[in-house]
Amino acid sequence: MLAAQNIHKSFGDHHVLKGASLSVQRGEVVTLIGASGSGKSTFLRCLNLLETPQQGELAIGAHRFKFGTGLRAPDDAKLAALRQNVGMVFQHFNLFPHMTVLGNLTEGPVQVKGMSKPDAEALGRDLLAKVGLADKADAYPSRLSGGQKQRVAIARALAMKPDVMLFDEPTSALDPELVGEVLAVIRSLAAEGMTMVLVTHEMSFAADVSSRVGFMNDGVMAETGTAEEIIRKPSSERLKAFLSRFHEAR
Repeated sequence: MLAAQNIHKSFGDHHVLKGASLSVQRGEVVTLIGASGSGKSTFLRCLNLLETPQQGELAIGAHRFKFGTGLRAPDDAKLAALRQNVGMVFQHFNLFPHMTVLGNLTEGPVQVKGMSKPDAEALGRDLLAKVGLADKADAYPSRLSGGQKQRVAIARALAMKPDVMLFDEPTSALDPELVGEVLAVIRSLAAEGMTMVLVTHEMSFAADVSSRVGFMNDGVMAETGTAEEIIRKPSSERLKAFLSRFHEAR
C-alpha cells in the first residue's frame, strides 16, 4: 500500500531526514516513535507531500514519485490525486471555523470528488455517528471540546474514503481526560482494517494497536519491528535509552 525509500528532507542547512524508509502493507497500523526532532512528523508529511523530499522514492497505491536533482516536482494535479487517497489528521484539528461540523465533512466530497450534496450529507452523518458525534452536525467548531474537534477531523478525513490514513500526534493538543475518546476512534478504525501510519507519544496505545512500530533516530528509521520487539522488549541500547527517558518524563 505504501513504500517510502531513502527519503531526504532539509530545511536550509538543517538535514532533517537522512534516508528514511518505510513500507506498509494494506490493513497494517504502523506507529512511528522517537525523540522530538528525530524527524517523525516531517517524514509523515512527506508521505502525502505536504513536504516535498529532495531525494528518494514514494509509492502509495497507484501513485509513484521520484525525487532528486534534475527531477521535476509533482504538479498540482498529481498532488490533488494523491491526497484524495491519503487522509491526514493533524495535531491542531485544522477545521474550517466558519462551517458547521457537517459542512466540514461535506466540503471535500462535494468540491473535490463531485458528490451530490444530499449524498455527501448522508455520508457525513454516517461518519459523525461512527465517531460518536451524531448530535453535533449543526454545531460550529468553536462550540466543541478539543476531543470532539479531533473526532470531527478524523471523520472529515474519512469522508474522502482514503486508502491510507496518517495521524500526526492526534492527541498531543488535548487535555488528558479527552485523549481516550480520540484513541477509541483510531482503535475502531484499526479493527476495521484501515491502513494507518501514526506518530504518537502514547506508548501503551501504540503497543496495543500497532501491527508494527518504527523507531526514528536522527533522521533515519533506525529500527522496525512488532510492538513486542520495539516497545515491550527493546534490545538495542539506543532504543532502551529512548524508552527509559520517555517513561521517566511520564
